[in-house]
Amino acid sequence: MATNTTDVGPGLLTRVRRHKYVGLVTNILPASFWLTVFFLAPLAVMLYFSFGERGAFGEVLLGFEYLGLQQYTTFFIPDGATILETIWISIAWAIGHFVPFVSNPATTQPTPYVQLLFKSLYFGTLTTVVSLLLGYPMAYYVARHADQRWQTTLIALIVLPYWASYLVRVYAIKILLAKNGLIHNLLAMLGIASDVQLLYTDFAVQFGLVYIWVPFMILPVYASLEQLNPELNEAAMDLGADRLDSFRYVTLPLSMPGVVAGSILVFIPAVGAYVIPDLLGGASTATIGEFIAAQFGAAGNWPLGSAAAFILMIIMFGALWAYQRGTGGDFI
Repeated sequence: MATNTTDVGPGLLTRVRRHKYVGLVTNILPASFWLTVFFLAPLAVMLYFSFGERGAFGEVLLGFEYLGLQQYTTFFIPDGATILETIWISIAWAIGHFVPFVSNPATTQPTPYVQLLFKSLYFGTLTTVVSLLLGYPMAYYVARHADQRWQTTLIALIVLPYWASYLVRVYAIKILLAKNGLIHNLLAMLGIASDVQLLYTDFAVQFGLVYIWVPFMILPVYASLEQLNPELNEAAMDLGADRLDSFRYVTLPLSMPGVVAGSILVFIPAVGAYVIPDLLGGASTATIGEFIAAQFGAAGNWPLGSAAAFILMIIMFGALWAYQRGTGGDFI
């Protein structure tokens, strides 16, 4: 009997270990616990707060009589405007503010919060476009023209700045753009501009965003280009295409998954950036990230900050949805 008990114990334990659901639960449980406790639960609390109100002393009022959409309406709708008027005012202001040589056709302005949101979207879009214009040629050269012996070295140089702290790199940019910094002195020496203000401007914020996030454009594009078969371009040229047509009709379309992935990786953090606008920009360059941080900090308006955070999150999910539609869900 003792022998049978000894034989049955390990056999039962082995069958339990080999059961497909035991392995599934064992693999999923740690990650599920981590995501639930440190991601989903805080998000649920913040979503609940976004329907509350701020008390007279900064407390969050969450009683049934206080719950509603007042924070979202405060964020989007100007006083006395309807939803349709709000949409028209916001679109007209964005066109008049960001499109050159076009004036605002609306007679009123959107809420300050919507203006901050558009400003952040503008920074994110421009950062993505500039990163693509700078990053694609770099990635193309490394993937298609650089010697095999140097490709690893070039990729290492691209990611080398990430060996330093994020804050260190931002402060380095601040020193470069300062009044008597290297770039300012160089411009003065060349006689281009001796009294130009670089720091605490939109240019400084845009410069910092592109510098920080352009590697996230280069690497996905490089990975996409590196996988392409060069014989496809040779076949196109054999059929009468020149180098430009071969790039336009073969290389560029096949590299679009990398372009889309890089655009998402650059756009999302650029829109929600907080440190770069705070350190390199001034009052006129405030972004939605700074606004959200202020609501949870000095302003003490957690409901409005929570609503703004969820509005920004919805925009990010919209960008990811567009990415999924554009690439079919394949990252590269």
